[in-house]
Amino acid sequence: PSQPSQPSQPSQPSQPHKGSHYHQRRLAEKAADLKLEDEGEHTVFVANLDWSVDEAQLYRVFQEVEGLKEVRLVRDFLKRSKGYAYVDFDSPEHVMEAVEKFSGHLINNRAMKVAKSLPTKQLYQEKVLFVRNIGDTAVEEDVREAFKGHQVVSVRMPRQDDHHKGYAYVEFTSDDAVKACLSLDAPKIGGQQVSLSRSIPMKDHRHTTAATRKDLPQRVNQRVIVEGKLDREDPVRQSAKCPTTVYVKNLAFNVDDESLTKHFESCGEVAQVLIVKTADGRSRGFGFVEFKDFEGAQSAMILSDSVLCGREIVVSKSSRPITQKKSKDEDEEGKGSKFKGKGEKGEKGEKGKGKGKEGKDKGKGKDKDKGKEKGARRRLEDEPEAKKPRLQEPEEAAT
Repeated sequence: PSQPSQPSQPSQPSQPHKGSHYHQRRLAEKAADLKLEDEGEHTVFVANLDWSVDEAQLYRVFQEVEGLKEVRLVRDFLKRSKGYAYVDFDSPEHVMEAVEKFSGHLINNRAMKVAKSLPTKQLYQEKVLFVRNIGDTAVEEDVREAFKGHQVVSVRMPRQDDHHKGYAYVEFTSDDAVKACLSLDAPKIGGQQVSLSRSIPMKDHRHTTAATRKDLPQRVNQRVIVEGKLDREDPVRQSAKCPTTVYVKNLAFNVDDESLTKHFESCGEVAQVLIVKTADGRSRGFGFVEFKDFEGAQSAMILSDSVLCGREIVVSKSSRPITQKKSKDEDEEGKGSKFKGKGEKGEKGEKGKGKGKEGKDKGKGKDKDKGKEKGARRRLEDEPEAKKPRLQEPEEAAT
């Protein structure tokens, strides 16, 4: 026997479609009563931001004022910051407090410009309803028929080639008709359930990019500098380089490699352990444990605050791998070969340098003396005999 049919439940009116635009979501939450002047009462406009400022950094700055609700950084299609943002608060008093407190506040040596948000265009188009998810077979008359209970002025369906784009703009005689349509169940047009929302006008998008950081050199790639600094200082990035190694501290001084390995075997296969010791071989109270795979190192984090040899240990991600120290013999051998090579190089260099100097001096002196003798001989030959000096005769000849 067939089961008796259950009485149909009355359909509940669907909620207005929130849409993808920010103002569409705000309009849906406020039941389509948002006005243009309300924007400056709850929103702060922040400008003159450099490229590295993100939502988290702005949130840390503005959270000093109570009533912070949301931070929205404006980005382009490549997800790059445009250098300005909007910050929402719950009351006009908190908006004024944020403007007075943070106007001129320095972020990376650049002063922020903070003011009440004053939109240059209306938040939405009155008397216009935005309809999307329209079926491919629908035409303008089908859209008019769906809203025949209200006074429709015009229907605009953008087209591409020989078919429409799947959405339409419906204009009514009053804004009350738009509110009434938003509060009812969305109809089916072209065999598909459509979604209804307010029509948000297109803004004139400015092609702007965020400014450079003033605390870094200007004519360099600042992103490379910042990324390199984060790689060196960020513990999360450092630990990502050693995903299979954990750092263990607060170890008892009687803990050895065997007991440390046994304590972490329940997490996974241990590759090696290292307890850092002093020069005389005593434990310094911390060490490292390396696992065969990442899952073992991740499971080892659960053992933080566990007891090992009577003390609660602390386990965290390691920012460096395990390295073995060289023995004294290897170290001395490496140092000896290093000094030997330097000595040979130095002797050769000194030898070559001395030869060059001696040869240079010798050649210079020889050529110089030879030139002087030739010059004096020529002058004597060219002078007349009267001017030539007479040689003193011996005394015996004179007598």
